[in-house]
Order: sequence, then structure tokens, then C-alpha cells
Amino acid sequence: MFLPIALTILISAAPSPTEEAMVLDTLQGAVLVSSAKQVLPVEKMPSAISVATMAEIEDRGIGGVKGFTSVVPNLHIPDYGSAMTSSVYLRGMGSRMDNPIMGLYIDDIPIMNKNAYDFDFNDMADAVLLRGPQSTLYGRNSMCGVLALTTLSSRDFNGYRASVEYGNANTLNVKASAYWKSGFSFTAGYRHSDGFWYNNYDGRQADGYDSFNAGFKARKSLRTDLLFENILSISLLGQDGYAYRQYDEASGVLLPLSYNDPSGYRRLNVREGIKFKYMDSGFSLNSVTSLQFLSDEMTLDQDFTDASLFTLRQAQNEGTITQELILKPEMPWRTSWWNWQTGFFGFFRYNGTSAPVRFKRDGIDDIILANANAGIQAGFPGAQLLIEENEFDISSDFGIMTGGAALYHESYFTAGKWQFTAGIRFDYEGARMDYDSRASLHYRFEAPGLDSGTGYRPYECVYKGYENNSYFEFMPKISALYDFGAVKAFVTASEGYKAGGFNVQIFSDILQNMMMNGIMDDLGVHFSTPSVSPGADNTVYKPEKCLNLEAGMRFEIPKRNYRLSGSVSAFHMACTDQQITVFPPGMNTGRMMSNVGRSRSTGVEADLAFGWKGLSFTAAYGWCDARFVEYDDGNNDWSGNRIPYSPEHTINSRLSYMWNIDRGVFRSISAYLDYSATGRIWWNESNTLSEPFRSFLGAGIRATFDKYEVWLRGENLTDTQYRTFYFKSVGRSFFQVGKPVRFTIGVSLEI
Repeated sequence: MFLPIALTILISAAPSPTEEAMVLDTLQGAVLVSSAKQVLPVEKMPSAISVATMAEIEDRGIGGVKGFTSVVPNLHIPDYGSAMTSSVYLRGMGSRMDNPIMGLYIDDIPIMNKNAYDFDFNDMADAVLLRGPQSTLYGRNSMCGVLALTTLSSRDFNGYRASVEYGNANTLNVKASAYWKSGFSFTAGYRHSDGFWYNNYDGRQADGYDSFNAGFKARKSLRTDLLFENILSISLLGQDGYAYRQYDEASGVLLPLSYNDPSGYRRLNVREGIKFKYMDSGFSLNSVTSLQFLSDEMTLDQDFTDASLFTLRQAQNEGTITQELILKPEMPWRTSWWNWQTGFFGFFRYNGTSAPVRFKRDGIDDIILANANAGIQAGFPGAQLLIEENEFDISSDFGIMTGGAALYHESYFTAGKWQFTAGIRFDYEGARMDYDSRASLHYRFEAPGLDSGTGYRPYECVYKGYENNSYFEFMPKISALYDFGAVKAFVTASEGYKAGGFNVQIFSDILQNMMMNGIMDDLGVHFSTPSVSPGADNTVYKPEKCLNLEAGMRFEIPKRNYRLSGSVSAFHMACTDQQITVFPPGMNTGRMMSNVGRSRSTGVEADLAFGWKGLSFTAAYGWCDARFVEYDDGNNDWSGNRIPYSPEHTINSRLSYMWNIDRGVFRSISAYLDYSATGRIWWNESNTLSEPFRSFLGAGIRATFDKYEVWLRGENLTDTQYRTFYFKSVGRSFFQVGKPVRFTIGVSLEI
């Protein structure tokens, strides 16, 4: 990790020619969109796009990826669980576990693990969300879109920035950064919160949070034709959790939050990026190399009650290396009617995971023995199985190696007012999972007329092996855009996919059933219908694929005294091999991802921005109807039902006004009113449980001085009661509720 830093310092010590770009005097309202893959200007991209500038991100108080919920049409990233649970839903599709449906890039570096999606923003220069499949350029896990984030650099700003925020639950957010003309920059941030929810079992707060992040960036022109950039970020967090409350389905009442075993999440994330840009003879070659390390640990009272049933400790260490090469012409080129880019992407990732499930006395009695003895007594009335231990572990260790390589190309043709895009990508991915699950205990079998003695017999169960998973994907894209001037209309057809993988969460159930069947065999007792569960071969799941058809238009009407812009698009997505999180029926403890059949999502997205003097208004609206086309889980046919967890509607509107003062050091004062809404959200495949349409109101005021700003921001001012997440565990239902009314006061400095 320290070698790239030393290399950067040595390189940067040499004198360099002047940077090709001018340093900006101010960051307010600046659009700093930059991407190695951005060939076309934003206004000519044939897809639905949402762009947020640095000023908008900071004014809205967007502190992480979850802050874009509803601000982007049809985007929903619920705030629940911990920073590990970064579930993204976009255009009706989503994923609660494993691979996401939206790719995330930071400074052109792909974030390869969804566990790292939820992080604290610090000087985020801009955010661009490309909606719809982006797999031609971005490949795996960009089935519904890509969020490209760019952090501030010394190329864009020279000086110092700092801010402090304080709000409810003793929430403190401190940031500081420095940007030097030499090309170096440094950022650091700390965030703390006591949490909003109390655990009634011990009276402690259940969702406290502490995090620290630091970033280092260096940019240097080594020669007139070679640009070098080094980007290093480190983040640490410790988080309590989880604020899940049991739901009594009979009465419809949420019970108080109460569980007895410690729960929380810890994470260390290190990301090192090395970028080169070589320019010669009208071409440029961009190289982006990243080294990523993630080490985290989740502990769970997995029954989330005050009973001693079972707990989980999942720890993983993951290392990833990625390499991307992008070749494209630098305009002006040989022709004005053809532009293009060609690229290669490769990666290798190793994930070592340890996930022991500890069964405690109540869990041994209520889950394992209750299930086993129900079957035993059906064949042997009065007989029962006993286990000596008050607690024991079902240990599972996994080593998962994943690697892939891709070649892609996009061409852009201009014919008068027409612009056509054609793209293609060839992706190959292979993976191997080595697993080692084991458990040992002492048991005793009692039956009428059977002298079983007084001792307990030892039993050990071991399940070891490996599984492979590989596939080849072909991702085409075609589009056409017509430029009317102020209005640009487009149509697009594209394919996307979400990577396949392995289910490690179900191995506890696999071993439980193997143990019970093994103990019966050890006793010489055989049932005509032994207990069954998926085997390791059933833990492999395939990629999810989708075809997207989309038509839309965007417009911009800049006038001397006002500005009006907006867009509207309609889409239809048809998905095959959809990945759905499945919970085995009954008193089981695991969950697994399964390819369940076909689904589709049809929807509309629109946004509008208006500015006149000091008045500004923005609005974003998304509607989608996402349903299963074919889905039979073996017990029920859910075909035609709504897909859970993704809202039917998302709304966000914001009205603000700025009064220019310009007296002494006093520059301006601004105020805003914000309205957002989501719903309806269906919580289960049967569509018997849902969250109705919910509305939220926010407001704020900001005073700007010569070198600093002071603001007050309020969120959920109506104190709307709402639920953010639903799941089932051992036959019980649970919800997490959303945060109450909150106020934040802050001050920032920029010199």
C-alpha cells in the first residue's frame, strides 16, 4: 500500500509542464464531470441521466449513496441494518444480498463489493447516474445503471475546506481537506452518532455509529503526453445494530426492539488506484489499475428476540485487483462523423469468509430438536432425541476465487442531426468456491422400552468440497438520437446482466439436516421420508439478464432571465433468470439466492429544473410496474405479482430562493423547502404485506459569507412513521422503521 505513495512522491518531486486545464476559482455550481469512458457530452448521451454537482450534493446534505434515494427517479436505497446492507433498487429491480443491480465507480475505479457501497462522502465533486443497462461499457452488475462519482482534486480547486455538523442523537460530522497547486490533495473525515433506537433488553442504543475516512490524491504531468494520477482512500467504521423489531402478523403490531446477544458491524476498506493517460497522434490510452482490500465482520443475534436461539459471526477478508485499458481518439480526429472507444477490463478477486452459526440452548430445543423430534415421534411415539451441549457451533469456512476478462467497443456516428451508437461487449467470468462446514455434539436417544443408558454419544459431521461457476456474456447496444436544437430525442435498446455466484448463507441449514439424518443413521433408525435440504450443488446460481427498450427526450431552454430544462423517458425491461432471495419454509435459519424465472418492469421517469433570478425549482418523478412473469417456488405460483422491496412511485421536489446581500463579508442567504415520497412497497412475493405511499417534508436555511457558510437543515419534519425493511427469520416477521424528525446545524470554511 505504501509503494504507490512513495512512487507518487518521487514522481511529483520533478518539475512538470503546466496542466492542460484551468483551476476553478469557485466550486459553486461547477459541473466537474470527468470520466475515462465519457466520449459524448452529457446532453448527447442516449440514455436517461441524473447529474448532481458538488454544490447540490452539499446543499442537500447528501452524505452517502443512500442520499440519492428519490432524488433520482425510480432509485430506492433503503436505510436499514448496517453499512453492509447496501441494497439498491432501481427501475423495479434490486438485490438484498450478493451482487448489486447498479454499478458504482469512484474516480473511474469500480467498487467490486457491495459491502463497500455505503461510505461517507468527503468533497464529492459530482455524481452522474446513468439509468438503464450500461453493461456494454461497464459490464457485470450494471444491469439497471451505473453511478459514477468523482472526488475533488487539485486540478479543480486550490485551497482548504473544512466543515462541522451536529444533529439529533449526538450526530457529529467533521471534515477537512487541503488541495495544493503541486497536484497533491488530502481529505479526512469523522462521523459519530449515538443512534436513534434503544434495545429494550439492556437499555442500550442499538444503532450507534463511528467512522473515519482519509484520502490522498496526486496528479502530475510526467511529460506533455503522459499524465499520472494516484488515488488512495482508507476508511474504518464500527457500528452497532440491528434495529429490527418483531411484527405480530395476527394483530399487525410491531413489538418493542428487544434482543439479548450483541450485534454490530466492523469494516476496514482500503482502495488504491493508479491511473495513466497517454496521448499521441490524435489518440489517448487510459490505464486504470486498482488494488482493493476489504476486511469486515458482522455479528448478529440472528433471531432478534430475547430468547437464546442462535447467533452468527460472519467475517471476510477480500482482496481484488482490477485493470482497465481504454483507447479512444482525442478530438479533433480524422473525421467528424465517427467517434469511438475500445477497451479491455480484467479482474481477480479472492474472498475468504468464515461464518459460524452458534446454536444456544433455546435454539437447540426450539429449532433443531423440535424439528427432529416431530419426525421421530411420527414413527416412534414417545421417542425423543436429546443433545447434551447448551451451545455448539456449525462452522463454515469458504474460499471463493472469481476472475473475469472483457473486451468492449462503442462507435458513435453523426449524420446531420442524427447520432447513432452501436456497442458490443464480450464478458467471461469464472469462479470457484471451496467450502468446509463442520459441527460436533453429543446426543442421546430415548424411546419407550429402549435402554439407552445414561451417557451421550459423540457425533461429528463434516461437509467439504468445492463448486465451480462460469459463464460467457454477450452484451449488445444500439441507439439513435435526433437533435432538434433545444430538444434531443433518443431511443435505445440494450442488454445488461448481474453476475452469478454462490449461496454461503444456506450451509447452516444444509449441515443441520445432514446432522439429523446422520444421527438417525448412527442409531440405525431410518425414515421413509428423511429430512432433505439443498446440497452444495444447489448453492450455485446463474447471472440475471435483462433486455431494456427505452425512448425519451431531454430539453434545455436557456434564456436571458430564466433557465428551464428537463427530461422524460419510458422504458420496458424484460428479465430472465431473475435472482430472488428465498427463505426456506418453516423454522429454518438460512437464506439463499435463487434464479426464479422471468420478470418485467415497465415505467416512466421525468425530471424538471427551473431557475429565475434567485428562485429555483427542481422535481423528479419515477413510476414503475415491476412484476413476476413466471415464478413458482415449488409451493406457490407468484406469477403476475409485484416484485418486493422496490417502490411503485418515487417523488422529489425542491423549491428554494436565494437573496443576494453582498454587504461586507455577507454574500447571500437562501432557504428551501423539500418534499419527497415513496410507495407503495410490497414486502413479500405473495403481496399480502405492503408499505403504503409515504410523504416526507424537509426544509433548511443557509447563510453564505466571504469564506464560510452556516446552515440549519431539517428532515422528516412531519415525523412520518414508516418502515424501511422487512424479512423473516425462523418463521417470525421483522421490520426496521425509519428515522424520526431530525435537525442538523453546520458551518463550513473554504479558503
